[in-house]
Amino acid sequence: MGNGRPTRRDMHAELTRTAVLDAARTLFVAKGFEATSVDEIAQASHSSKGAVYHHFRDKQAIFAEVFRASQADVMQAVLPGALESMPGDASPWEQALLAISAVLRCYVHNHDARVLLRESASALGWDRKQTVDEELALPLLRGVLGELIEAGEIVAVPVGVTAELLYALLSKTGPIIAAAADPAQAVSEIEPVLFALLNGLHREPTQPARQTKRLGFARPQTAEEAAP
Repeated sequence: MGNGRPTRRDMHAELTRTAVLDAARTLFVAKGFEATSVDEIAQASHSSKGAVYHHFRDKQAIFAEVFRASQADVMQAVLPGALESMPGDASPWEQALLAISAVLRCYVHNHDARVLLRESASALGWDRKQTVDEELALPLLRGVLGELIEAGEIVAVPVGVTAELLYALLSKTGPIIAAAADPAQAVSEIEPVLFALLNGLHREPTQPARQTKRLGFARPQTAEEAAP
């Protein structure tokens, strides 16, 4: 009977899968999706081609997981630090804008994330790229919108459709930054326009809050968690 602990075979399989993804990420960033072969990924990860296909259906499936991890890493690397560095009296609305700004600026400093974002549309196709992004972003947006409504910081809008519309807006910012010759300049142009649009949702609280509440930015889902 199993005791619930991973077997040596399970651990070896997970190590192989991780090695494949690490090697693939390095190659995709250095050479691009089209110029990278499964043979090269197998060689770079010290795995057999059969082992690669045991874990992933094809090269596109490998890229999808690499891209998902890259996008999740951007949020995981930025949001906790952004929240900790915010002024103690920052309102929930100010926290939301500061968090968005932190994510945008992360692309300025993260070369690999920019490259993978540029490659994603051609590697995955628009629909699949959008699915990966939505699985990460929509739960986060729904949660933050709900908290902002509860705090009286934005008008009482339907959370579901508003999250979809905000995702459509925010999802355009990353590719613009990734394609820019000067990513920092792109962010400086995007932010005032983006915040002017978002401010249409904002309303001043009727009464000052007695205690500033920190927004609960959710951890991005893993591929396994997002699977139906």
